[in-house]
Amino acid sequence: MLGLLGGAMVFIQGKEFGFPGAILIMLIVLVGLFGASILADEATSEEAVVKHITPLDAAAIVTQFDNTSDHRFSIVFVGGPEDGNATVGDTHPSVVDQGGPVDGYATFMRDNLWAPFGISVSMQWIILGLFVGIAMGAAGAQARSMFSMLIPETRTSEFFGFFGFLGKSAAMIGTFLYGIASSTFDSRVAILTITIVILAGTYLTSRVDLEEGIRVAAEEDRLARANGMAMAGETATQESK
Repeated sequence: MLGLLGGAMVFIQGKEFGFPGAILIMLIVLVGLFGASILADEATSEEAVVKHITPLDAAAIVTQFDNTSDHRFSIVFVGGPEDGNATVGDTHPSVVDQGGPVDGYATFMRDNLWAPFGISVSMQWIILGLFVGIAMGAAGAQARSMFSMLIPETRTSEFFGFFGFLGKSAAMIGTFLYGIASSTFDSRVAILTITIVILAGTYLTSRVDLEEGIRVAAEEDRLARANGMAMAGETATQESK
């Protein structure tokens, strides 16, 4: 299914339909989402093996978790003297409001989008993966294509070496920012920091004068080739003497 959808998008892009082509690609993405939801609903897994614990261990676990709530686990006891006892940690993923500075966004999305349309967590991840794949894949290809247009052909190795260094540095900086924000606040703030970096890069890229960059690169190539020819001429003259 993914191969057919990808082939259809490549075909539409190759025909250069313009804005109608973009609408067709969005419709294909929606078809992919619908198909993925059907496949997710029909997916089945093998019956999980149920493990049992002793009543004494169950009572000890309940006692321990009665004294603390600062954890991300959920426990439900079925059967035995502790039947019906349950606990959910304050930082469990199902707890939307965890006291962070951006919890309002999660609450708003749950109340106005996910819950009204019945979109499960698994489907949210599928939607996120599709859009991230479309955006990040295109951004990476566009970055290399744009960079190749802005650099002189006579200095390709030099500039692409610098390009690779910046890519590795960005990976380290992004990981560092995420770790600092996650340990200081929570994972939602950490993701927000990465979003800010992406938006900043988008803004800086939009300010690049592509035509001027191409002109400067061509001028640099012309000077480099002229200097190379002059040096070659001087060498040939000296050898003839």
